Amino acid sequence: MSTVIEEVEAFREFVLEQSHGEAADLSLEDLFRRWCALRPVTRELEQSLRSLARGLDDAKAGHVVDVDQAIHETRSRLQSSK
Repeated sequence: MSTVIEEVEAFREFVLEQSHGEAADLSLEDLFRRWCALRPVTRELEQSLRSLARGLDDAKAGHVVDVDQAIHETRSRLQSSK
């Protein structure tokens, strides 16, 4: 996880990059909104990383299913729900 100083530095670099293009006339608030929109939401990123870690732990523990079996079961469920 990044520190506040790293976040401020990342924003500063973003502002400098934007100052050379069409965003040069944007206000600081608009630049901040643009920066936030371009960055992954930390909570979502952390959730994704936890999910990946759980999946890897399951695989290491041998909790895996053959891909052909998984596809067959998924198709069967989808067809029975029609």
